[in-house]
Amino acid sequence: MEQPIVLTRMLDHSKQITRDFVDIFSRNKISRIILAGSGSSYNAAYSAKYFMQKILRIQVDVQTAHSFTNYENVIDTETLVVGISQSGESTAAVNSIMKAIECGLPTIAVTSEEGSYITEHTHHVMIVPSGDEEAGATTKGYTATVLAFYLAALETARHLNLLKEEEYRSCYNSLTTTIESIPRAIKKADEWYEKNREELLQAKTLIVSGYGNNYGTALEAGLKFLETSRFPVSVYELEEFMHGPYNAIDESSYIFFIVPRGASKERALRLNEYFSTKTNHSYMVTQDDGSGDERNVSVSFHEDEDFTPIEYIVPLQVLFFRLAKDKQVDMKTVRYPDFHSFMNSKRRFE
Repeated sequence: MEQPIVLTRMLDHSKQITRDFVDIFSRNKISRIILAGSGSSYNAAYSAKYFMQKILRIQVDVQTAHSFTNYENVIDTETLVVGISQSGESTAAVNSIMKAIECGLPTIAVTSEEGSYITEHTHHVMIVPSGDEEAGATTKGYTATVLAFYLAALETARHLNLLKEEEYRSCYNSLTTTIESIPRAIKKADEWYEKNREELLQAKTLIVSGYGNNYGTALEAGLKFLETSRFPVSVYELEEFMHGPYNAIDESSYIFFIVPRGASKERALRLNEYFSTKTNHSYMVTQDDGSGDERNVSVSFHEDEDFTPIEYIVPLQVLFFRLAKDKQVDMKTVRYPDFHSFMNSKRRFE
Protein backbone atom coordinates (compact mmCIF):
# COMPACT_ATOMS: atom_id res chain seq x y z
CA MET A 1 0.00 0.00 0.00
CA GLU A 2 3.05 2.28 0.20
CA GLN A 3 3.66 1.88 -3.53
CA PRO A 4 1.56 4.82 -4.81
CA ILE A 5 3.40 7.17 -2.43
CA VAL A 6 6.84 5.85 -3.37
CA LEU A 7 6.15 5.85 -7.11
CA THR A 8 4.53 9.29 -7.16
CA ARG A 9 7.51 10.72 -5.30
CA MET A 10 9.77 9.19 -7.94
CA LEU A 11 7.79 10.89 -10.72
CA ASP A 12 8.23 14.20 -8.91
CA HIS A 13 12.02 13.71 -8.70
CA SER A 14 12.56 12.00 -12.04
CA LYS A 15 15.36 14.23 -13.32
CA GLN A 16 17.34 13.93 -10.10
CA ILE A 17 16.97 10.12 -9.96
CA THR A 18 18.02 9.61 -13.59
CA ARG A 19 20.76 12.24 -13.77
CA ASP A 20 23.67 9.80 -14.03
CA PHE A 21 21.87 7.64 -16.58
CA VAL A 22 21.26 10.65 -18.84
CA ASP A 23 24.85 11.82 -18.30
CA ILE A 24 26.23 8.56 -19.70
CA PHE A 25 24.32 9.10 -22.95
CA SER A 26 25.51 12.71 -23.06
CA ARG A 27 29.14 11.64 -22.88
CA ASN A 28 29.09 8.37 -24.86
CA LYS A 29 27.69 6.95 -28.06
CA ILE A 30 25.46 4.13 -26.84
CA SER A 31 23.91 1.66 -29.28
CA ARG A 32 23.13 -1.19 -26.86
CA ILE A 33 22.17 -1.59 -23.21
CA ILE A 34 22.69 -4.76 -21.19
CA LEU A 35 20.61 -4.94 -18.02
CA ALA A 36 22.26 -7.45 -15.67
CA GLY A 37 20.66 -8.61 -12.43
CA SER A 38 19.29 -11.53 -10.47
CA GLY A 39 15.88 -12.36 -9.01
CA SER A 40 13.53 -9.39 -8.77
CA SER A 41 16.18 -7.15 -10.33
CA TYR A 42 16.22 -9.34 -13.44
CA ASN A 43 12.42 -9.46 -13.53
CA ALA A 44 12.11 -5.68 -13.24
CA ALA A 45 14.59 -5.24 -16.07
CA TYR A 46 12.60 -7.60 -18.27
CA SER A 47 9.39 -5.71 -17.53
CA ALA A 48 11.02 -2.43 -18.62
CA LYS A 49 13.01 -3.77 -21.59
CA TYR A 50 10.51 -3.24 -24.40
CA PHE A 51 9.59 0.29 -23.37
CA MET A 52 13.26 1.24 -23.15
CA GLN A 53 13.88 -0.14 -26.63
CA LYS A 54 10.89 1.68 -28.04
CA ILE A 55 11.76 5.06 -26.52
CA LEU A 56 15.57 4.98 -26.90
CA ARG A 57 15.50 3.20 -30.29
CA ILE A 58 18.41 0.92 -29.41
CA GLN A 59 18.83 -2.74 -28.51
CA VAL A 60 18.16 -3.55 -24.83
CA ASP A 61 19.16 -7.00 -23.60
CA VAL A 62 18.33 -8.52 -20.21
CA GLN A 63 20.77 -11.08 -18.84
CA THR A 64 21.31 -12.75 -15.51
CA ALA A 65 24.32 -11.07 -13.95
CA HIS A 66 26.17 -14.36 -13.56
CA SER A 67 25.67 -15.30 -17.23
CA PHE A 68 26.83 -11.92 -18.44
CA THR A 69 29.99 -12.08 -16.33
CA ASN A 70 30.95 -15.61 -17.27
CA TYR A 71 29.54 -16.22 -20.75
CA GLU A 72 28.82 -13.00 -22.67
CA ASN A 73 31.37 -12.51 -25.44
CA VAL A 74 29.77 -10.20 -27.99
CA ILE A 75 30.36 -6.74 -26.56
CA ASP A 76 31.37 -3.53 -28.31
CA THR A 77 32.46 -0.19 -26.91
CA GLU A 78 29.03 1.36 -27.52
CA THR A 79 27.44 -0.94 -24.92
CA LEU A 80 26.20 0.38 -21.57
CA VAL A 81 26.17 -2.25 -18.82
CA VAL A 82 23.66 -1.73 -16.01
CA GLY A 83 24.28 -3.77 -12.84
CA ILE A 84 21.08 -4.05 -10.77
CA SER A 85 20.86 -4.97 -7.09
CA GLN A 86 18.15 -3.58 -4.84
CA SER A 87 20.13 -4.33 -1.69
CA GLY A 88 23.42 -3.35 -3.30
CA GLU A 89 24.94 -6.56 -1.92
CA SER A 90 24.69 -8.92 -4.90
CA THR A 91 28.15 -10.19 -5.80
CA ALA A 92 26.85 -11.26 -9.24
CA ALA A 93 25.74 -7.71 -10.07
CA VAL A 94 29.05 -6.30 -8.83
CA ASN A 95 30.98 -8.82 -10.92
CA SER A 96 29.02 -7.82 -14.03
CA ILE A 97 30.05 -4.21 -13.54
CA MET A 98 33.68 -5.19 -12.91
CA LYS A 99 33.73 -7.23 -16.15
CA ALA A 100 32.29 -4.30 -18.10
CA ILE A 101 34.89 -1.91 -16.71
CA GLU A 102 37.65 -4.36 -17.66
CA CYS A 103 36.22 -4.30 -21.20
CA GLY A 104 36.33 -0.49 -21.22
CA LEU A 105 32.54 -0.06 -21.18
CA PRO A 106 30.47 2.59 -19.41
CA THR A 107 28.57 1.23 -16.41
CA ILE A 108 25.90 2.28 -13.95
CA ALA A 109 24.70 0.61 -10.76
CA VAL A 110 20.98 0.61 -10.00
CA THR A 111 20.22 0.08 -6.31
CA SER A 112 18.01 1.23 -3.46
CA GLU A 113 20.94 1.56 -1.07
CA GLU A 114 23.14 4.63 -1.27
CA GLY A 115 26.75 3.84 -0.37
CA SER A 116 26.19 0.08 -0.73
CA TYR A 117 28.75 -2.44 -1.99
CA ILE A 118 27.75 -2.13 -5.65
CA THR A 119 28.13 1.67 -5.64
CA GLU A 120 31.81 1.28 -4.76
CA HIS A 121 32.53 -0.31 -8.15
CA THR A 122 31.16 2.22 -10.64
CA HIS A 123 31.29 5.96 -11.24
CA HIS A 124 27.59 6.18 -12.12
CA VAL A 125 24.70 5.27 -9.84
CA MET A 126 20.92 5.42 -10.10
CA ILE A 127 19.35 5.26 -6.65
CA VAL A 128 15.83 3.82 -6.53
CA PRO A 129 14.29 5.47 -3.44
CA SER A 130 11.93 2.68 -2.41
CA GLY A 131 12.83 2.43 1.29
CA ASP A 132 12.93 -0.65 3.51
CA GLU A 133 10.93 -3.78 2.71
CA GLU A 134 9.45 -4.51 6.13
CA ALA A 135 7.49 -7.56 4.98
CA GLY A 136 10.67 -9.29 3.80
CA ALA A 137 9.78 -10.05 0.18
CA THR A 138 10.30 -7.22 -2.31
CA THR A 139 7.11 -5.39 -3.36
CA LYS A 140 7.59 -1.61 -3.63
CA GLY A 141 11.26 -2.16 -4.46
CA TYR A 142 10.21 -4.13 -7.52
CA THR A 143 7.71 -1.62 -8.91
CA ALA A 144 10.08 1.24 -8.06
CA THR A 145 12.86 -0.42 -10.07
CA VAL A 146 10.56 -0.91 -13.06
CA LEU A 147 9.54 2.75 -12.84
CA ALA A 148 13.17 3.88 -12.51
CA PHE A 149 13.95 2.28 -15.87
CA TYR A 150 10.89 3.88 -17.47
CA LEU A 151 11.99 7.27 -16.17
CA ALA A 152 15.60 6.73 -17.25
CA ALA A 153 14.42 5.99 -20.79
CA LEU A 154 12.03 8.96 -20.85
CA GLU A 155 14.52 11.51 -19.51
CA THR A 156 17.28 10.26 -21.79
CA ALA A 157 15.04 10.26 -24.87
CA ARG A 158 13.89 13.79 -24.08
CA HIS A 159 17.50 14.93 -23.60
CA LEU A 160 18.49 13.41 -26.94
CA ASN A 161 15.45 14.93 -28.68
CA LEU A 162 14.04 11.50 -29.47
CA LEU A 163 10.72 12.53 -27.90
CA LYS A 164 8.61 15.58 -28.52
CA GLU A 165 7.47 17.50 -25.47
CA GLU A 166 3.85 16.41 -25.90
CA GLU A 167 4.89 12.72 -26.12
CA TYR A 168 7.04 13.12 -23.03
CA ARG A 169 4.18 14.72 -21.08
CA SER A 170 1.71 12.12 -22.31
CA CYS A 171 3.91 9.32 -20.91
CA TYR A 172 4.17 11.04 -17.53
CA ASN A 173 0.42 11.59 -17.39
CA SER A 174 -0.18 7.94 -18.23
CA LEU A 175 2.28 6.81 -15.55
CA THR A 176 0.46 9.00 -13.02
CA THR A 177 -2.87 7.41 -13.90
CA THR A 178 -1.33 3.93 -13.82
CA ILE A 179 -0.03 4.53 -10.29
CA GLU A 180 -3.46 5.80 -9.24
CA SER A 181 -4.93 2.40 -10.15
CA ILE A 182 -2.85 0.58 -7.52
CA PRO A 183 -5.27 1.02 -4.56
CA ARG A 184 -8.10 -0.40 -6.70
CA ALA A 185 -5.94 -3.41 -7.57
CA ILE A 186 -5.13 -4.03 -3.90
CA LYS A 187 -8.78 -3.83 -2.84
CA LYS A 188 -10.03 -6.07 -5.63
CA ALA A 189 -7.32 -8.70 -5.06
CA ASP A 190 -8.00 -8.70 -1.32
CA GLU A 191 -11.71 -9.28 -1.91
CA TRP A 192 -10.98 -12.01 -4.47
CA TYR A 193 -8.62 -13.78 -2.08
CA GLU A 194 -11.23 -13.85 0.66
CA LYS A 195 -13.70 -15.55 -1.69
CA ASN A 196 -11.13 -18.08 -2.96
CA ARG A 197 -9.01 -18.51 0.17
CA GLU A 198 -9.90 -22.12 1.00
CA GLU A 199 -9.43 -23.20 -2.60
CA LEU A 200 -6.00 -21.54 -2.88
CA LEU A 201 -4.80 -23.08 0.37
CA GLN A 202 -5.23 -26.51 -1.23
CA ALA A 203 -2.71 -25.74 -3.98
CA LYS A 204 0.36 -27.97 -3.97
CA THR A 205 1.95 -26.43 -7.08
CA LEU A 206 1.31 -23.34 -9.16
CA ILE A 207 1.89 -22.18 -12.75
CA VAL A 208 2.10 -18.51 -13.74
CA SER A 209 2.08 -17.39 -17.37
CA GLY A 210 2.44 -14.00 -19.06
CA TYR A 211 3.48 -12.40 -22.34
CA GLY A 212 5.31 -9.38 -23.70
CA ASN A 213 6.55 -7.07 -20.98
CA ASN A 214 4.32 -8.94 -18.53
CA TYR A 215 6.39 -12.08 -18.89
CA GLY A 216 8.55 -10.13 -16.42
CA THR A 217 5.45 -9.80 -14.21
CA ALA A 218 4.93 -13.56 -14.38
CA LEU A 219 8.57 -14.17 -13.46
CA GLU A 220 8.25 -11.84 -10.48
CA ALA A 221 4.96 -13.35 -9.29
CA GLY A 222 6.36 -16.86 -9.57
CA LEU A 223 9.49 -15.91 -7.68
CA LYS A 224 7.49 -14.35 -4.86
CA PHE A 225 5.11 -17.29 -4.49
CA LEU A 226 8.22 -19.48 -4.23
CA GLU A 227 9.89 -17.15 -1.74
CA THR A 228 6.88 -16.74 0.53
CA SER A 229 4.56 -19.75 0.30
CA ARG A 230 7.59 -21.94 -0.39
CA PHE A 231 6.01 -24.52 -2.66
CA PRO A 232 6.81 -25.46 -6.30
CA VAL A 233 5.99 -22.79 -8.89
CA SER A 234 6.64 -22.85 -12.64
CA VAL A 235 6.64 -19.78 -14.89
CA TYR A 236 6.13 -19.85 -18.65
CA GLU A 237 5.87 -17.30 -21.42
CA LEU A 238 2.39 -17.76 -22.90
CA GLU A 239 3.36 -19.31 -26.21
CA GLU A 240 6.09 -21.47 -24.65
CA PHE A 241 3.47 -22.91 -22.30
CA MET A 242 1.79 -24.40 -25.38
CA HIS A 243 4.94 -26.22 -26.48
CA GLY A 244 5.15 -29.07 -24.00
CA PRO A 245 4.30 -27.83 -20.48
CA TYR A 246 0.54 -27.97 -21.11
CA ASN A 247 0.79 -31.79 -21.06
CA ALA A 248 1.30 -31.71 -17.29
CA ILE A 249 -2.06 -30.02 -16.58
CA ASP A 250 -4.72 -32.04 -14.78
CA GLU A 251 -7.63 -31.37 -12.43
CA SER A 252 -5.27 -30.59 -9.54
CA SER A 253 -3.37 -27.87 -11.44
CA TYR A 254 -3.50 -24.22 -10.35
CA ILE A 255 -2.76 -21.64 -13.08
CA PHE A 256 -2.64 -17.85 -13.12
CA PHE A 257 -2.71 -16.24 -16.57
CA ILE A 258 -1.67 -12.57 -16.64
CA VAL A 259 -3.81 -11.06 -19.40
CA PRO A 260 -3.36 -7.34 -20.14
CA ARG A 261 -4.22 -5.71 -23.45
CA GLY A 262 -1.80 -6.46 -26.25
CA ALA A 263 -1.11 -8.65 -29.26
CA SER A 264 -1.41 -11.90 -27.29
CA LYS A 265 -4.56 -11.16 -25.28
CA GLU A 266 -7.01 -13.11 -27.47
CA ARG A 267 -4.67 -16.09 -27.45
CA ALA A 268 -4.41 -15.95 -23.65
CA LEU A 269 -8.21 -15.76 -23.29
CA ARG A 270 -8.57 -18.82 -25.51
CA LEU A 271 -5.91 -20.71 -23.54
CA ASN A 272 -7.67 -19.97 -20.26
CA GLU A 273 -10.98 -21.05 -21.80
CA TYR A 274 -9.46 -24.36 -22.80
CA PHE A 275 -7.87 -25.14 -19.45
CA SER A 276 -10.97 -24.09 -17.55
CA THR A 277 -12.42 -27.37 -18.89
CA LYS A 278 -9.45 -29.33 -17.50
CA THR A 279 -9.13 -27.80 -14.03
CA ASN A 280 -11.34 -25.68 -11.79
CA HIS A 281 -8.29 -23.64 -10.79
CA SER A 282 -7.49 -21.69 -13.97
CA TYR A 283 -7.58 -17.97 -13.18
CA MET A 284 -6.85 -14.72 -14.99
CA VAL A 285 -5.55 -11.38 -13.75
CA THR A 286 -7.11 -9.02 -16.26
CA GLN A 287 -9.05 -5.85 -16.98
CA ASP A 288 -12.54 -5.72 -15.48
CA ASP A 289 -14.89 -6.10 -18.44
CA GLY A 290 -18.04 -5.79 -16.36
CA SER A 291 -18.99 -9.44 -16.88
CA GLY A 292 -18.93 -10.20 -13.16
CA ASP A 293 -16.93 -13.42 -13.69
CA GLU A 294 -15.74 -14.18 -10.15
CA ARG A 295 -13.22 -16.76 -11.31
CA ASN A 296 -10.89 -13.96 -12.38
CA VAL A 297 -9.06 -11.19 -10.56
CA SER A 298 -10.65 -8.40 -12.60
CA VAL A 299 -9.48 -4.85 -11.88
CA SER A 300 -10.26 -1.45 -13.40
CA PHE A 301 -6.66 -0.95 -14.51
CA HIS A 302 -5.57 2.16 -16.42
CA GLU A 303 -3.99 -0.30 -18.88
CA ASP A 304 -1.54 1.70 -20.92
CA GLU A 305 0.14 -1.25 -22.63
CA ASP A 306 3.64 0.17 -22.05
CA PHE A 307 3.13 0.51 -18.30
CA THR A 308 0.94 -2.48 -17.38
CA PRO A 309 3.77 -4.22 -15.47
CA ILE A 310 3.49 -1.62 -12.69
CA GLU A 311 -0.21 -2.30 -12.06
CA TYR A 312 -0.56 -5.98 -13.00
CA ILE A 313 1.96 -7.22 -10.44
CA VAL A 314 0.00 -5.63 -7.57
CA PRO A 315 -2.91 -8.15 -7.32
CA LEU A 316 -0.35 -10.97 -7.37
CA GLN A 317 1.60 -9.26 -4.56
CA VAL A 318 -1.57 -9.28 -2.48
CA LEU A 319 -2.19 -12.95 -3.25
CA PHE A 320 1.31 -14.20 -2.40
CA PHE A 321 1.32 -12.16 0.81
CA ARG A 322 -2.11 -13.34 1.98
CA LEU A 323 -1.45 -16.96 1.02
CA ALA A 324 1.89 -17.05 2.84
CA LYS A 325 0.34 -15.56 5.98
CA ASP A 326 -2.47 -18.13 5.94
CA LYS A 327 0.13 -20.85 5.46
CA GLN A 328 1.74 -19.40 8.62
CA VAL A 329 5.03 -18.62 6.89
CA ASP A 330 7.06 -15.97 8.71
CA MET A 331 8.19 -13.94 5.72
CA LYS A 332 10.64 -11.93 7.80
CA THR A 333 12.54 -15.06 8.78
CA VAL A 334 15.05 -16.25 6.20
CA ARG A 335 14.70 -20.00 5.79
CA TYR A 336 18.43 -20.64 5.38
CA PRO A 337 20.30 -17.74 7.03
CA ASP A 338 23.74 -19.19 6.19
CA PHE A 339 22.96 -19.64 2.48
CA HIS A 340 24.38 -16.40 1.00
CA SER A 341 27.53 -16.55 3.12
CA PHE A 342 28.10 -20.18 2.11
CA MET A 343 27.60 -19.42 -1.60
CA ASN A 344 29.18 -15.95 -1.48
CA SER A 345 26.18 -14.65 -3.44
CA LYS A 346 25.64 -11.56 -1.31
CA ARG A 347 28.05 -9.41 0.66
CA ARG A 348 26.84 -8.65 4.16
CA PHE A 349 28.07 -5.62 6.03
CA GLU A 350 29.72 -6.35 9.38
